[in-house]
Amino acid sequence: MSRPSSERTLAEQDHALAATNNMAKTSSTPPKSDAVADGDPAVDLPTKDHRREATNASSSDRDTGGDDEKHVTVQSVCPEDIEANRPKDIYDRFSPARKNWIVAIVAYSAFIGPIASSAFLPSISVMSEDLHTSESMINYTVAIFTATVGVAPLIWSPLSGFYGRKPVYLASMPIMTVASIGVAQSKTIGAIIGTRILQAIGSSAVLSVGAGTVGDIYRPTERANAMAWFYSGVLLGPALSPVLAGVFTQYTPETWKATQYFLCGASALAVFLTAMFLPETSHPPTPHEVAQKETGKRFVPYFFNPLISLKLMRYPNVVTTTIASSFVMLQLYCVMVPLAVIFKDRYNIHNVALSGCLYIAPGLGTLIGSRFVGPYADRVVRKWIEKRGYRRPEDRLRAALFGAGVIGPVSCLVYGWLLQANKGGLWPPLVMLAINGIGSQLTLTPVNTYLVDSNQKKSAMAISVNNFWRYLFAAASSAFVLPMIDAIGLGWTMTVAAAAQWIGFAAIFITMVYGEKWRQSVNKSHETAEDKAEEAVDGGRTAGGETEEDVAVQVEEEKARRSSAASHDHGEGEHGEPSHLPGFSNLNRKSTRTNQGGRLGRKKSRQGSSSTLPTVDNLLERTVSLSGASVHGGA
Repeated sequence: MSRPSSERTLAEQDHALAATNNMAKTSSTPPKSDAVADGDPAVDLPTKDHRREATNASSSDRDTGGDDEKHVTVQSVCPEDIEANRPKDIYDRFSPARKNWIVAIVAYSAFIGPIASSAFLPSISVMSEDLHTSESMINYTVAIFTATVGVAPLIWSPLSGFYGRKPVYLASMPIMTVASIGVAQSKTIGAIIGTRILQAIGSSAVLSVGAGTVGDIYRPTERANAMAWFYSGVLLGPALSPVLAGVFTQYTPETWKATQYFLCGASALAVFLTAMFLPETSHPPTPHEVAQKETGKRFVPYFFNPLISLKLMRYPNVVTTTIASSFVMLQLYCVMVPLAVIFKDRYNIHNVALSGCLYIAPGLGTLIGSRFVGPYADRVVRKWIEKRGYRRPEDRLRAALFGAGVIGPVSCLVYGWLLQANKGGLWPPLVMLAINGIGSQLTLTPVNTYLVDSNQKKSAMAISVNNFWRYLFAAASSAFVLPMIDAIGLGWTMTVAAAAQWIGFAAIFITMVYGEKWRQSVNKSHETAEDKAEEAVDGGRTAGGETEEDVAVQVEEEKARRSSAASHDHGEGEHGEPSHLPGFSNLNRKSTRTNQGGRLGRKKSRQGSSSTLPTVDNLLERTVSLSGASVHGGA
């Protein structure tokens, strides 16, 4: 456990500062702590030996104040000063304006898939007539599309970890472009199903990989605001899609097909923006770049088991947060899918365009939520850093409690029973829809940001697993909600949906309480396995369990220099907390062990041939740290 920040002396601050930006010693102001080398005041304190050496160095240098200012604590340092004096690292590759542009492109691209998923909702009756099939069959195509969106990222996410984010975007989105034309030209329900599956495959990549892109460029304490904007695109899609589809169906000669041509143009624009303006955000080098150097080939194929991402379900915090977000999606689709049908029956709204406008209410709520949930979640994280003295990823989940436990389920309940009783007119249910949109955003943004924070080197893979279950739940909801309403009524159906979200709230609360223990337990068992492996390997090297410094040296000399800073500055793993994934073990202990027995192995690795380099699979398991603090986003 990290020592509280109030116990840090000036000597400790000098030690951390010297390891990062080597500030001039002539200043009479007490040096700032660099405990936020990765955007976090979360790293553990130096060992006692390090503190003693730092104290001696500080005492011998009169210009820095030495013993006279020895009891100045980190609490006296303004957080803004810490931010201002932080050295540039992997998160500072792009300017703030460039980061905003990256998030805008990714959010726009993520907006297209959800639009496609809900595009059929207001025009189900028209499509059933054109294709000579039942309305239920058209509704099942929505469920098939949603399920495919959940499954396909199990392929896209590992590929993004190997080749990088941008190649995956450029491989997937053209599929969406071409498939949209195929949907519009379909004459049978079979053709619709086939082209919709292709459409889902093409649009799904950015939904999981996009969160990894956001994590690539923002520090954990800055990440939630950008994630809120990203997920606003994801959540606005289902809300605004029926509006567009309704207008196209009602007022264009092509009716529902015009929506598909619009999707074709929108996805083509996403391809253009990505190709021309989106940089690669993965932390270099990507495993493919390493494989290129190792093999001398321009392109190295990557073969993998697409179900490997599901192994992350071994970790309790991945399971609980996935349950929470899946039940939010189940509740959301229970509300959204029958919306046009319900209001048509109760309020005699037969105009397809007007029915589509009903979806503006939840979209407006989502937009309102995105405006404040990100800054609010980041503020919660910083508050608990100041209170505790170090960062726990689970602190971010506190920002989701009110949305998951109160706003979302209560608004769902009130909405259902208002319509069941047919009381209050049109506006109260619409207001409840808007409030429900706020609740969804307040829940999903902190939960999914936590997944990225706690799965640093497998962020895209973690989100793909999360999306897999979320969209399977959404597909199931799309399939059963109308029959369930017919069987037990709208009020009780919404009660079941609200109860599901309360289960998700319980999962979030349990993760907040026990998440750190879970990560420590898994990390400890992984370290034990690494210790046994090290004992059996000659020269102090591990069998597939090298420290991050060793892996970096084997890949490239310069990478070794940078990663050694990480081993010097950190005590209990990345961000000063035990990670729950393999490869995030105690860096301080491992670097000490390497210093004692592994120098010869590292020296040999510098002189060895390319055959001594780690395999591509090993690199995927242990992504190289470049910033001296982060291995995040490398999947």
